[in-house]
Amino acid sequence: MLMLAHRRGFTLAEIMLGLVVTLVVTGSIYNLLLATQRVTRAQAQRVMLQSSLRAGSLIVLNELAELSTATGGTPDQNDVLTMGSSAITYRAMRGMGIICHLPGATVIRLARSTFTGHRDPQAGRDRAFVFVPGNAETADSWVPRDIVTVATAAPCPGGQGPGITLTLSSSPSLEALEVGTPVRITELMEFRLYRADGRSWLGARSVSAGELIQPLLGPLTDVSGFELEYLDATGSPTADRSDVKSIQVRLRGMVESAGDNAAPPEEELVTRVALRNSPAT
Repeated sequence: MLMLAHRRGFTLAEIMLGLVVTLVVTGSIYNLLLATQRVTRAQAQRVMLQSSLRAGSLIVLNELAELSTATGGTPDQNDVLTMGSSAITYRAMRGMGIICHLPGATVIRLARSTFTGHRDPQAGRDRAFVFVPGNAETADSWVPRDIVTVATAAPCPGGQGPGITLTLSSSPSLEALEVGTPVRITELMEFRLYRADGRSWLGARSVSAGELIQPLLGPLTDVSGFELEYLDATGSPTADRSDVKSIQVRLRGMVESAGDNAAPPEEELVTRVALRNSPAT
């Protein structure tokens, strides 16, 4: 008769000990995964925040780099209209073109091939600055004119291609201008820090079109999220907008939610832009 070999199993204590060890190891792995996930998420948020600040900064700098001031000049010679520590109103460049047809008293036609704007001029929103050459008694100047209507049906003469016809306000007359005269198209704009939905944002709006403020970048830190410092030719702060030669822009951004009741990470970006054609003092 065959005898079955004696086989000894696990005791209850051994099973309990194995379960405890398994739970401890599993818990450690789970905590490690959570920590890795938090670090990865934080790194991704910081990278997105840095990219957002850079993109917003480029938009602001590109706008401000087109501004021009003239020390002691008239209001029409200074593109900086109002200055604040967290807001600025300015005359933004929206395009430039060359007159391709002898102008009438109130009508000019620009060659589309020479127009550099990202959109066509808009009546009631934009304003034209027409270059008037000086003489022995007067200096060169840019004369502002309101845009009344815009048309694109009539071409430029002599096979110059399509044109953009602008009807401008009536005074002064434009008939003395020559073909080849440059014309600037501008728009009144505003950048400012504002609050919405309990957070601070950098907003932009067209003042001349009467638009409401729209978010451009954010969320930013409260109070100090968007700071401007206006500098003269020596790099010293100035309160005279006609003396502004460069502007320092400081942006402080934050992620929307850090999770785990932690303080949201912040990033700061400081840049400085020189204004266009700013004469040295």
